[in-house]
Parts: sequence; C-alpha cells; structure tokens
Amino acid sequence: MRNKLSFKNLFVGGGLLASMAVAHAQSLTINTFAGHDAPGSKDGLSSSARFRHPNSIAADSAGNIYVADTENSTIRKITPNGSVSTFAGFAGTFGSADGVGTNALFYAPQGIAVDSAGFIYVADTANATIRKITPAGVVSTLAGSAGNINSFDGTGINANFYQPRSLAVDNGGNVYVADTWNHTIRKITPAGLVSTLAGLAGNPGSADGTNSKARFNRPSGIAVDNATNLFVTDFHNHTIRKITPGGTVTTIAGLPGVWGNADGTNNVARFFQPQGIVADNAGNLFVADSGNQTIRKISPSGTNWIVSTVAGLSGIAGNANGTNNTARFYFPADVAQDIAGYIYVADLGNNAIRTERIVPPTLQLSRAANQFIFAWPVSASGFVLESAHNVSPGAQWIPQTNTVFISGDYFVATNNPAFAPAFHRLHRQ
Repeated sequence: MRNKLSFKNLFVGGGLLASMAVAHAQSLTINTFAGHDAPGSKDGLSSSARFRHPNSIAADSAGNIYVADTENSTIRKITPNGSVSTFAGFAGTFGSADGVGTNALFYAPQGIAVDSAGFIYVADTANATIRKITPAGVVSTLAGSAGNINSFDGTGINANFYQPRSLAVDNGGNVYVADTWNHTIRKITPAGLVSTLAGLAGNPGSADGTNSKARFNRPSGIAVDNATNLFVTDFHNHTIRKITPGGTVTTIAGLPGVWGNADGTNNVARFFQPQGIVADNAGNLFVADSGNQTIRKISPSGTNWIVSTVAGLSGIAGNANGTNNTARFYFPADVAQDIAGYIYVADLGNNAIRTERIVPPTLQLSRAANQFIFAWPVSASGFVLESAHNVSPGAQWIPQTNTVFISGDYFVATNNPAFAPAFHRLHRQ
C-alpha cells in the first residue's frame, strides 16, 4: 500500500533559541544561485527558474548541480552558469515509470547523490524506491518496489524501504540510504544487493552500538567521507552520528532528545532537526540545521568535533543574501559541495538553491532616453562595466529576450530586434 508523503512534516514549528557566540566559525557569504521564493516548475536562467520545495542537491565532477525538486516530482539540472533544466520526471505528474528524461516519473523524491562516473541516484521517497539515472537521462529502479513499504533486505525489487530520505555514494559505487521511517541505514551494492548496516527497523531510539544494536530516530541526511565513514543527521534526536565501515555507530555532536542552537564541542553543541549533511576533503562536515534556519560546520580536532555556525541566524527565517549571520534561510534542507569546494544549499522554504560561489550576475537590459541601461544585483557589485567590444568570447547568446548573461568575464546583451545588439566586457574590481 502506498503511503502518501505529507509535506507538513517538512515545516516544523516551535520556539527557537537565541544564537550564541561563535568561537571558531568560518564565515560563508551566501548568494542565490537559482530559483525564487515564488514556487513553480519553470526552467531558465538563475532567478528566472522556479522550484517547488527542493529538498536535496548534489554536484557532479563537471560542476553541474542536480536537485531533487520534491513537490514537482522532478530532477533538475543546473549548469555552472546557472541554467536550469528538467533532467528527469514531468512536473506535477506523479508515478514510478522508468524511462528517459521526462518520460520517467517520480513521486516526491527527497534525496539525490552523484557518483564519480556521473550516475545519479535518487531516493524516490513516496515510491519507497531508489532510482538510478545515467548521464544521458535514462532512469531505472535500482532497489525497492514502488508502493511496497517494508524493511526487507534483498536484491533489487525484493528489497523494501519506508520513505527513504537521503543518499550518499562511496568511491566503490556503493549507495547508502537513510531509510528514514524504518529508522535504519541501508547499503546497496552496485549489483543492487540491499543490506541493513545500522539500526533496527521499527525501533526508534538513540543508542550507540554496532549494526542492529544502534538506534536512530528518523535519520534524515547521510554523507560519506574518503575513508568510507558515514555521517548521519538524526532528525528527531537532534544529533549527528558517525558510522564506521564496519557498522559501529557513535554520536559525535549534539545531545539526544535535547534541541537548541549552541555551538561547542561534542555533546555541548545543540541542533534543531538537522537534515542535509556533506563531508569535505579535509574531513569537515557541513549541516543544514533546518529548524534553526542555519548552516553549521563540524570540524574534527583530535578525537573531538567542534561545531560552529557559518551562515544564517538561529530562529530567524528569511531570504537574504549575506555573510555569516546576515544571511537568511527558510528551512534549509540539504547541503552539497562541488569539485571546487563551494557549498550549495537547497533552501526548501525559499524554493531556491543558494551558494557561497560568486554568482555570475544576470543583467537586465532596458531602453530609456535612447540609451541602454544595465543593472545587476548586489551580489555582482564586484564587477564594473568596460567599453563595448565587437566580440564576446565565451558569451551565451539568449535570443529574443531582454536578459543578458555572464559567461566567464563576458556578457552578451539581447538581440531583441528593436535594439541594436551590444556586446560588452566585465572585469573584477
């Protein structure tokens, strides 16, 4: 029997604690990469694109960003220049069909991961399946049986999941699943063999231990480091857990059952319903601390883990770009990192993808008093306009629109037939 996903549990109410001082915080400057607070399913450039509650993001080795656009039941692709397209699924149409591109169907996908070969894996949450997408957009079902909810291990369709929420993939092509409502962490081999690595299905809790002796309470996010250690955001325990390759679970940050927003070391730190998590090459973790409206960083220090807040202000939701606590999020759901080391955030409530990258500005062209007037957002204030040029190397041509777009250090103006095409160059100050 299919269990329809309720989006109500994505927006958690309740009082939030005031922010504490940050001792070891790295500042992140947050910009909006794609999307807008108005929901929709439109493809396009940067802020002209629309999402509907994007829940998860992942980056490939070419710098493309893939988005599990949950309420559209689609997988979106964002190129490094901010161009958004629908990669798989058909907006507003729910289903479980395999196929190519928009012929495939999903049902409220909430997790996404990309392997080193560019294959994309999707936690198709309401279908209770794990899907696989080739770089060419061919969608197949790797494990699970659509609409059949259970906790059985097995191969392919013989395995079952219960609203899987998040995925991670290691260097060997093994996929790890935060099987949220089973309260377990599952492993899928490249051949589709599913096993339960940690936790006991149907038995929520917070106990550390090995394999089935460990307990989780709605694990929500999962990441893998270069040593194949797993890190899990344990949503209802308000903690961050670590799982060794052998399945031994420990709590590295937060205190089970106690929510808050304190920075600090190990169990002195507090989280409030953390969701997405990513591990960088230096062993640091970044967490979308959803209920706190913040992005947290967890850094190893010997046997300890030091938690700091790097973006957002606890208890204050919003949609502002800025540095550290001047940035605002609205229930950030996931974090990812690209090959260059830049952090991206799936800002669920704002229907947007945010990033610490300097976002190539989308400039608008208009005509007043027979002059072209160019304007660009505050995030692009580090650029100045130079004299016109006849050529614009690397520029992306956008026909029949009043939008101009940066590609590298150049941008190209509209070719709207009402005006003479203009090519200009930008450089950093």
